[in-house]
Amino acid sequence: MWSLALVLVVAVAMVAVTFAADFNESSSSFNKAQATTSLWLSAAAYCGKSSYTTHQFKGPTAGFKLTYVISDSSTDTQGFIGYLPSDNSIYVTYRGSSSIRNWISDLDAFKTAYTSFPDCNCQVHKGFYAAEQKVIGGVLTEVKRLRGVYPTAALKVTGHSLGAALAQLTSMDLLKAGLSCSVYNFGQPRVGDQAYAKFATGKVDTWRVTHNKDMVPHVPVTTGMDFYHMCREEFEDVNHALKTCDSSCEDPTCADQYSLAHTNVDDHLVYLGMSVSCDAVSFA
Repeated sequence: MWSLALVLVVAVAMVAVTFAADFNESSSSFNKAQATTSLWLSAAAYCGKSSYTTHQFKGPTAGFKLTYVISDSSTDTQGFIGYLPSDNSIYVTYRGSSSIRNWISDLDAFKTAYTSFPDCNCQVHKGFYAAEQKVIGGVLTEVKRLRGVYPTAALKVTGHSLGAALAQLTSMDLLKAGLSCSVYNFGQPRVGDQAYAKFATGKVDTWRVTHNKDMVPHVPVTTGMDFYHMCREEFEDVNHALKTCDSSCEDPTCADQYSLAHTNVDDHLVYLGMSVSCDAVSFA
C-alpha cells in the first residue's frame, strides 16, 4: 500500500514539530458511524478499477451506486464516485498506494506552488498535487452531474494513505468550485507547507484519522522538509479507543507522541479495527 522506499527517504529526518493554526470549532463532531462508512469505501477502492463496476458493496456501504471510475494511467491514480441511498450522500473515494507509479508520486516529495487558491501563497507536495490535478476535471464534472440528480445529497470525500492525500486536495478543489463537502480520511501523509496547513484548516469539515504508531502520518517530515498537517485529527490508540486531538493540528498526545523511529507499517494497514483492504470488504 505505502512505499517503504518513502520511509527510507524520510527516516533520516527529524520528527515533526507542532504549530498553532486557525481552527474552526463550529465544525461537526467526529462521527464514528460516518468514519466507518468512509473506511469501507476506502478499503473497496483497493479492489482496483477493473472490478469497481462489479464490486458488491456490503456492510454500511450496501446499496452504493457507483457512477464513475476515477483513473489516470500516467500516475495510476484510481478511485470512484457514487451515491449511497442509506445516508443520502455522494462519495468521492480514492485508492491508496498499490503500484510502482503510485510510489513515484509518493517519493516526489518536492513542493510546488499551490495554484488552486493563489491567495494561499503556499506550496504543496508536488507528486500528490500532480496526481490529483490529473483527475480533478472529471471528478468535478461527475459530482456536478450527481448533484443535479440528487439535489439534497451531502457530498463526502474519503481515502486511505495516498488516497487520503488526494481526498484532502480534492476537497479544496470542490470548495473552489462552490461544492460544499466533508472529509473523513485515514493514514494521511502531510500534504503541504505550514502556510497551506493553516490556509486549509477550517475551510472544509475534515477529520484526519490516525492509528497509534502508523508511520505514514509522520511523513514527509517538518524539520528540513517543511511539511505540516492540517486539522482535525482523531487519534485511534493501540486498543482502538478514539480521542479528538487539540487544535495545534500536530497534538503531541496523539500520533505525534511517537517519533518517526518508533512508528511502524502494521498500524497503517488497520483502522477502526479493520484491515484496509479489498478482501476485508469483499467477504464480510
